[in-house]
Amino acid sequence: MPEGMPRLKPVGQSILEIPSDEEVERILAAASERHRVSFALMAYAGLRPNEVRALRWRDVGLRREGEVVGGFVSVREGRSHGETYTPKTGQREVPVAPELGRLLAAIEGAGGAGREEVVAVNERGRAWGQYGIAQAFERVRRRVGVVGWSVYCLRHYAIAMWLRVGVPVHVVQRMAGHKHLATTQRYVHHLKEDLEEAGRTLMRASMMGTAVGMSTLSKASVACQLGLGEERTARAVIATQRSEAR
Repeated sequence: MPEGMPRLKPVGQSILEIPSDEEVERILAAASERHRVSFALMAYAGLRPNEVRALRWRDVGLRREGEVVGGFVSVREGRSHGETYTPKTGQREVPVAPELGRLLAAIEGAGGAGREEVVAVNERGRAWGQYGIAQAFERVRRRVGVVGWSVYCLRHYAIAMWLRVGVPVHVVQRMAGHKHLATTQRYVHHLKEDLEEAGRTLMRASMMGTAVGMSTLSKASVACQLGLGEERTARAVIATQRSEAR
């Protein structure tokens, strides 16, 4: 395929744009301070562009514990084409990752911004227009040499990151604002390397039995979270029980 051409979606398959940690770090480092906040809200809190545009300081509750800044972001509204509305999957709360917390803490109240002011603004200090975030991302993406991805790759990164660190898939579903669990499970299936490693871990745990301190039920729970399916989970439980009975 010629260089610079967009990647095609294979027939019958769905491609998720999930950048690596290093690629996200490069994008955020290359972005301006104001753009970085918008991108970080997508990369660390999983917000959609319309949710970034609508987020106000009243929706941000930061909590400081020494140098670590946590808290929650309440996703109450979306904004598209000048219209504000409740997200189609309802309101939700998302924990603030330390990386995002530091960025938000640095600008909270800057310039006398009140609780009703929007959090994410463009280079002119104004609320984002309909296509501004995507256009800003496109410029940064080209500058750092990340080819063929849209701004939504940052949201995909957040969802994949939550799954990687062990957040249960049904909790990730709520954090991401997915209507259907199957949507969230798509991300599980795309984490091939992580799934392979998880499979090796489960195999070692099964061979070691109770020595690793993992009960039959907890193994079944892990298998379900990895999207292995009820039948495969049942087989895993039976195999584990036989192993532990020996």
